[in-house]
Amino acid sequence: MVRSFTSRAAGPYERGLEFGTAHARKIADTVTGYRMMFDGLAEAPVPITEPGARAFTAIEKWAPDLAREIEGMAAGAGLPVEDLAAINARTEILATLPAPPRGECSAAVVLGEPTRAGQTWDWAEAMAGNWLVWTIPHPSGHVVRTMTEYGIVGKIGVNSEKVGVLFTFLAHARDGGAMGVPVHVVARRVLDEARDLSSATGLLVTPEVSASTSVTVVTPDSAITAELHPGGPAWALPDDDGVLVHTNHFLDPVAAVGDQVPREYPDTLLRHQTLRRRLRSGGPLTEAMADHSSGAKSICCHMPANAELPEWEQRTLATIELHVDRGDLTVHAGGPCGVRPGDPV
Repeated sequence: MVRSFTSRAAGPYERGLEFGTAHARKIADTVTGYRMMFDGLAEAPVPITEPGARAFTAIEKWAPDLAREIEGMAAGAGLPVEDLAAINARTEILATLPAPPRGECSAAVVLGEPTRAGQTWDWAEAMAGNWLVWTIPHPSGHVVRTMTEYGIVGKIGVNSEKVGVLFTFLAHARDGGAMGVPVHVVARRVLDEARDLSSATGLLVTPEVSASTSVTVVTPDSAITAELHPGGPAWALPDDDGVLVHTNHFLDPVAAVGDQVPREYPDTLLRHQTLRRRLRSGGPLTEAMADHSSGAKSICCHMPANAELPEWEQRTLATIELHVDRGDLTVHAGGPCGVRPGDPV
């Protein structure tokens, strides 16, 4: 089931308070889930108060409205604001751990009439029940729709100005330094403020980040990927056929020098190649993403329920299509082939 929530048009703190009050239990579940993940991947328990406080400072400096929203969400959920800031910075905290979980996700854009855009969201199955589609109307009339985790301000989405955002994990040798602006906050601010591709890229050059992520911005007639990393960003553009695919490795050759993923997880290269090839054959985007040719690490990532796998092994938890021509999105639970977490395979 895909859960959804529509906020009333309100200021940032009031919006957060409403959301936190309505979803206190689910937000607490998200905080608990990430505490367990951090502790399970670290050599010792990871207190989240200190990194949460540093994350909140970074958010307050770069996106003060979202800092107020997080404060309201924390008040509504009855949790310390540092807890909420920490889960918004979960990518940044994970980047500091000795054995962070691998990320997956495969994102694609095909420019055309209409432009097709979407991705798989691959993450730990323990988090399968902790996400929703959140519709956020602003008092100005601007509307954001984002698929995100409870308590995290944004992730994948589209706004009423027909600007969409796709989002995939990256890892760079420079990750894990002093806390930067959380990449989830970056994605949400783009959705809140970007009116076109130019204003989106103008925002994406401004945050100092401490963890890497690809943020693909798409409009009805154009697209670009910002490969956020400390010292970045780097950029990638659609090819001559209007196809832009991003999995979990850097496409920019300079940034790729510090890439931490392909040597250990070469499936990112296979998924990238496979998705580009399948998209050129035409047909629905989800049909192209419903690929299992690389086995358990395919674009559509699911495994037998009885498989003995590491606790934080990834599954395709959701499949998202952006309809940027009308400022809308469609989200399906599970993989593009229809298999959901927990289904027998």
